[in-house]
Amino acid sequence: MNNTKKILIGGILASVLSATSMAQADGFFSNLFGGSSSGVDFKTMLSHVPADTNYMLANKESIPDDVMSAYMSRSQDMFKIISKMQYKSEKAGKKSEDKGLAFYKAIMGEMGDKIAEKKFEDTGFSLKSRYVLYGYKLMPVMRMSIADKTKVMELLKRAEEESGYKLKLDKCGEFECYKNKADDGPKMAIVILKDHLAMSVFSEDTSADVMNHLIGKAEPKESYSEDKWEAFLKENNYKGFGDGFINLKKIYSLNKDALVAGILKGGKSKKMSEEEMKACVGVIDDHVNNMPGMIFGITDLEAASMDYEMVFQTSEGVSSVLQEVANKTNIAKRSADPIFSMGLNLNAKKLGEAVTTYSNFLIKSGETHKCKAVDAKEIRKGMGGMLMVMNMGLTQLKSIYVSLNDLELDKTMQPKKLDVFLSIGSDDPAGLLAMATMMSPGLANLKVPADGTAVKLPAGAIPSKGMPVPPISISRSDKAINFMMGNDKPDLKDYKGDKPEIMSFALDGKRYYEIIGNLLKVAPQSKATGADTKELAEMMTSMGGMMGKVQQEISADKRGLVLDNHVQY
Repeated sequence: MNNTKKILIGGILASVLSATSMAQADGFFSNLFGGSSSGVDFKTMLSHVPADTNYMLANKESIPDDVMSAYMSRSQDMFKIISKMQYKSEKAGKKSEDKGLAFYKAIMGEMGDKIAEKKFEDTGFSLKSRYVLYGYKLMPVMRMSIADKTKVMELLKRAEEESGYKLKLDKCGEFECYKNKADDGPKMAIVILKDHLAMSVFSEDTSADVMNHLIGKAEPKESYSEDKWEAFLKENNYKGFGDGFINLKKIYSLNKDALVAGILKGGKSKKMSEEEMKACVGVIDDHVNNMPGMIFGITDLEAASMDYEMVFQTSEGVSSVLQEVANKTNIAKRSADPIFSMGLNLNAKKLGEAVTTYSNFLIKSGETHKCKAVDAKEIRKGMGGMLMVMNMGLTQLKSIYVSLNDLELDKTMQPKKLDVFLSIGSDDPAGLLAMATMMSPGLANLKVPADGTAVKLPAGAIPSKGMPVPPISISRSDKAINFMMGNDKPDLKDYKGDKPEIMSFALDGKRYYEIIGNLLKVAPQSKATGADTKELAEMMTSMGGMMGKVQQEISADKRGLVLDNHVQY
């Protein structure tokens, strides 16, 4: 099997199998088959986590049976394709494969097969697994519960026999463990404890301390409490299926010396003294104080849908500004079923005020810390030009929404079917249209009624430099101008946002990956990688079936900048 395919298969399987450790992204790796042990309990897992950890990601609750069953059902086609590709590779009898990579493939392959057969517990791991990923001092540590240590060891032995690779397990205390043998660079260790795996990447000077922590001989003086985690979940309305936080301010503080050293090294050619460069670190301090951390978690989880969020926490002053930047959209209709869409709702006046506020903050910070790299004169000059542009035209724009509703390509990669919808929200769409006429003389004689009737643009109205342009129509209402490419009657639905969105995105994974798959089917096989494009096309289509429809809205609340994500299957 060629490297491209091996990496692709391994990456896909790893992403699915590590859903336990990344539940905020897809939240689906627990509790499908009842009755088996899930290893260490959550409270015991937390006993290893320092109370002052810089970051943590964990799942306290098992995924409901119906949710896990639905996810596994959606993944069956993917695992069948992976098994088929592995079989073809083995049948070909290629012996040149790197044994270490073959060992990894054997592990991933068996896990994929057991998932497809609904016999995952035969691997020794559990679909009810608990996990925590956290910071031990400056090093990342992950602990994941296992159901049966004996079966895990048997899995490793089978993978060794299949690949011809000897894992060479060491002893870490009384436990089996794997440690890389690299003489330089980061070290890595995986310890197989009685009821869970403990793993970390660390440096040579922290090796002994981290290894003792992994085997339980260097526990924190004070552990992160279950009550504290419960309070975090309750405060943010998280369900416990995969949630976490990152203390950016603390991580920055712990790495500040290295950052200063990097600034000094990179600033030697800037003709600034060491004292002047160090002064500029204070400006970075002020920025970090205004965005001290991140939180993320699942707010709702069902068999056919999931809601999760990511919040960039900001200071009270910054969050107040952010909450004023967005308009409530005045685009009353959006595409009913887009492949991809994007929306933008900005209050130009408030955005201008926000730019001014930030510029003043940056200037003041530079003056306070005597950072000569912050040039107040240049900042004011740039701010003035930006505000002038905004006042000239952007104040008429309230919202912009664009969607790709349909796309079919021929064998030459040219569109044979296209449906694009663009809507520009404005309190004065007639004035906005007049402005467009000034910029494009081809629109001068175009009369667009205000009742929503679509009017086709004349040939040559849109400069194309000789390239073919699909038919374009335009319509307007009392609050928006609409452009339709390829279809003057797109399927639209009423939209009522319950809160102002700064931006929004939507992606229909199934249709998106079908398009990529269709492109791969007609693409020539790569001589450079040897990739079988038809097999990759099948994989893309199956991946789309697992992905569902994703909608993201970016807004702000008192916590900071909020990314709300909704997935429907």
